[in-house]
Amino acid sequence: MRQLIAILTLGLLIFTQTQANAQRNDDEEDRWERYRTEKVAFFTTNLDFTPEEAQKFWPVYNQMEKEMGEFQQKRHELEDKVRNVDENLSNKELIKLTREHVALGKTEAEVREKYNEKFLEILPPLKVIKLYKMEYEFRIYMFRKYRDRNRGNNND
Repeated sequence: MRQLIAILTLGLLIFTQTQANAQRNDDEEDRWERYRTEKVAFFTTNLDFTPEEAQKFWPVYNQMEKEMGEFQQKRHELEDKVRNVDENLSNKELIKLTREHVALGKTEAEVREKYNEKFLEILPPLKVIKLYKMEYEFRIYMFRKYRDRNRGNNND
């Protein structure tokens, strides 16, 4: 029964994502939606959520990803500043930049801590650990998939 509900939930998510993709022409958005759909499928398959867990987990996880995406954008902007730093900046301006860098990491860690506690309210601790493991494994999976796809394109 749990598997049927998980499959139906996954099917609904894929259908929703597919419908959203059909309405967009932007390639970047399409790639992001395909990535998200694949991630949901990967997690659903590997984490064996109960229907109750899945119903509570996904909204919280999606909100965390949204917040972490904002940090990623800020981090890229800050990294650009650091990479292209004007070495003629005053010490005061350079110190400010170093503190921005550290503050961003600290705030990001605080958000991760907040969501860890939310996940522990929804899932047993072992599933939270498996979630972190699945995030790592999904990144490796996507890296390999990207690498293999590019290898195939280079052989054409």
